[in-house]
Amino acid sequence: MRDIYNVLLLDMDGPMAGFDEHGWNVCTDLGFTFDAEGFHVQQHRYFTEHLSPDEHRKARTIIEAPGWFRALPVVEGAQAGVEELLSAGVEIWVCTKPLEANPGCRDEKGAWLREHFPMLERNLIITPDKSLIRGNVLLDDAIKIEWIQEADWAPMVFTAPFNGPGSEWAHLPHWTWGDDIEELMDVWGRWTRHGEEPA
Repeated sequence: MRDIYNVLLLDMDGPMAGFDEHGWNVCTDLGFTFDAEGFHVQQHRYFTEHLSPDEHRKARTIIEAPGWFRALPVVEGAQAGVEELLSAGVEIWVCTKPLEANPGCRDEKGAWLREHFPMLERNLIITPDKSLIRGNVLLDDAIKIEWIQEADWAPMVFTAPFNGPGSEWAHLPHWTWGDDIEELMDVWGRWTRHGEEPA
């Protein structure tokens, strides 16, 4: 298995850290009004796009303030899922984009990972362009389509409400912590061997 399934690049915000869930809850507690019933039916890439322009600006101020990334909750199933992948011989590197508007972002991401996923604390890559990072697969909830042509990894979309049917990610394979690990391995293997999207 290890010859084929070597390196998984794992996005942090979305697959591991509940960025949108936390944002939705914080803004709801502050009395903000969303145009949808909850993050579980989020249709836009960013939860702030479900707010009025004025509340959007206020929400961005919260996201860009110290402590935001440190307070994110762990996505349900992520810790057990990471343990299962590691046990299966998958090498995991956490590959996450920085939010440059938040000056503490990089340090907080590192501290968050150290607390919740200590087995991966030394495997953290913070980069604005994930196409530059080598690996077999990138598991990410919002892969930039332009990255795919440049990267040597295969894209695997971590399922979220906004990246389903009708989205720019609909044609890509999807996977989440609730799915069987063998489904991930099967799609990963077919894509890696043939260099094309699985049927």
